[in-house]
Amino acid sequence: MQTDMITIPDAPRLLLSGARIPAELVEGPPDNARQDAEGALALDLLLDSGCIAGVFPAGSAPDIHPRVPLQGRHLWPAFIDMHTHLDCGHAIPRVRPDGTIHGGFSRTAGDWACWTDDDMALRMEFGIRCARAHGVAALRTHVDSETLALSSRGYRVLDRLCQAWAGRVDLQGVTICAMEAWLGPEARALADLAADHGGILGGVTDTLERGANGTYDTLSGALDRLFELAAERGLDVDLHVDQTDDLSAFTIPEIARARLRSRFTGRLVLGHCVNLSLMPERVIDETLALAKEAGLAFVSMPTPMMYLMDRKPGRTPRWRGVTAAHEIRAAGLPLAIGGDNCRDAWFPYGDHDMLDTLKQAIRVFQADEPLTGTLAMASRIPADLIGRPDLGRIAVGLPANLVIFQARSLNVVLARDQADRIVLNRGRRVADGLPLHHYLERALGLAPAWP
Repeated sequence: MQTDMITIPDAPRLLLSGARIPAELVEGPPDNARQDAEGALALDLLLDSGCIAGVFPAGSAPDIHPRVPLQGRHLWPAFIDMHTHLDCGHAIPRVRPDGTIHGGFSRTAGDWACWTDDDMALRMEFGIRCARAHGVAALRTHVDSETLALSSRGYRVLDRLCQAWAGRVDLQGVTICAMEAWLGPEARALADLAADHGGILGGVTDTLERGANGTYDTLSGALDRLFELAAERGLDVDLHVDQTDDLSAFTIPEIARARLRSRFTGRLVLGHCVNLSLMPERVIDETLALAKEAGLAFVSMPTPMMYLMDRKPGRTPRWRGVTAAHEIRAAGLPLAIGGDNCRDAWFPYGDHDMLDTLKQAIRVFQADEPLTGTLAMASRIPADLIGRPDLGRIAVGLPANLVIFQARSLNVVLARDQADRIVLNRGRRVADGLPLHHYLERALGLAPAWP
């Protein structure tokens, strides 16, 4: 049997020598570092007290011990998943999806009666443990907020988890509700709740229909109110947008115009935006020009969207179900990717593995040949969008949150599942393995009977 493993000593100061690191994930690389044909730099990293203390061309670092020779293995910064739904997750087999957006909502709403603090904490922490084992350093999770009571419970549980996981996995919460809620009596209380818990404001534009005059008057008013509330509290905004193939339900331009007329100056991220890819090229170009003027950013969830979009009984989907990724990037707009739903009423699969999400994105977007700029969609770009420029890249002075692969080429990183990856949190190896599903099901009272 072949063995080619390395050992990471538990030491406050050590040298990782001979790493291959994709150049797009390194800030301020040494000028004379060698670069391979796939765009990876040959570097040595000095780690000290949990941070990256030095970046050197391979073979030129000081003689420091302990020294771990990586021998050309790929080393990346830890992943960032900026679009998840931890509170919905891991409810299988209690809920069963029907493969549709509307079915996902109705089945999730039917499950809310089971969402006690303990139930949510068990399921959410299971997701966090999976993400940590796969090398995710930060998660932004949407918090179901259809009522103030539901939102309060979600943020309360998230607060507990933020404290329990501090220094290991950073967590952010986003209020998610129908856009009409921002015109309702609980709007100010919802915004205050998010602000009190360090959260972000959000909403779902797909809940609205055009008025009799063919305009989105209700959406316009809801956006104005949302941006007003966010501006008052200094909060960012993260929206679920256009999760449909209905070309008449197209809200990106209205969101951009609302941003431009508002006093809101925070970060504004639009998630999903899948029907953008079905628009005529002229409409895509005009929309993205307006989006750039308004300072919008985008996050795509390729795996669940491929599962949900263009689903017709007895018929193979004709459409990939993802946004216009190439056009967004060509327009100079930030595009990140996220894991989205995981083993819940919308999507019954997944494991909070952002490497798997990145591979899916590369294939469905055809975002390779070359891969330049693509790897950052799961690290540097989402780190910036969640306000964490200290994450998602390699640079002196940043936390040593790293993932080391056995693969010596980028192609092999993307070709194999990399289950034997090594994850470092602040320079120390993460020893926790992946949690077992049957233990979670047993704790939730969902374990199936077995002889």
